[in-house]
Amino acid sequence: MQPSSAEIARTLAGSTTLATVVAYRGPTVTDVRHGAADDGRILLLCRRDEPLAGITGSVLVHIADVPPLPFSPTWGRLRVGGRATPLAGAAARAAADAVAATLPDPDLLDIGAETVIVEVVPKRVTLAGRDRDLPVRLVDYRAAAPDPISAMERPLLVDLVDHHGTRFYPFLRRQLVAAGVDLPADCLPCPLRLDRYGLLVSIPTPSGGSACYRLCFTPPLNGQEDLVQRLHPVLFHPCDRH
Repeated sequence: MQPSSAEIARTLAGSTTLATVVAYRGPTVTDVRHGAADDGRILLLCRRDEPLAGITGSVLVHIADVPPLPFSPTWGRLRVGGRATPLAGAAARAAADAVAATLPDPDLLDIGAETVIVEVVPKRVTLAGRDRDLPVRLVDYRAAAPDPISAMERPLLVDLVDHHGTRFYPFLRRQLVAAGVDLPADCLPCPLRLDRYGLLVSIPTPSGGSACYRLCFTPPLNGQEDLVQRLHPVLFHPCDRH
């Protein structure tokens, strides 16, 4: 299994990657902080004196996936078209709580004064890849959950490679061989991406290229602690002191 397009879209919507907001008959604003509500509404965070604070009506929000490692593939770019509305009162405070779940920005303490949250209610959602744009049904987008591993993907991959490589690489080899992949004795699989459904790894091919394989978690992970518990027997010998 791998993340669905709706799950990838929800993960990007709630990521810490800065967004670009294009307003219909209005300015284009870059480097926008954001979060997402439980139902997938995009919540844009800005200061009251910034152009974004006064935007209303139709907007297009762009949020690009940032791969965790230089050689990792990208999930693409999320595009959410919808209606923007600056929030006030209880709605603004509730939105601030939602943003704080993934982006604990100090400006959230100033909601209602110098900080504004602009809500974007999705009308159309698209996941843009290198080769094509994939429309995401709104019902699927709203129902999907963001990946619980996403925020820690990069540090987890770096830690596995840098601090546990002597056991992690043999583990990857064993899993690939068990799946029927023919590996040369000196071949080291390279981890590329990590999500709740599994690990994406690459191996070199005789022609000088590379081939990608997915090693699945069964059942899918429910969070970082679940990942640590499953990998602990692999990475640590019972006699290790840690």
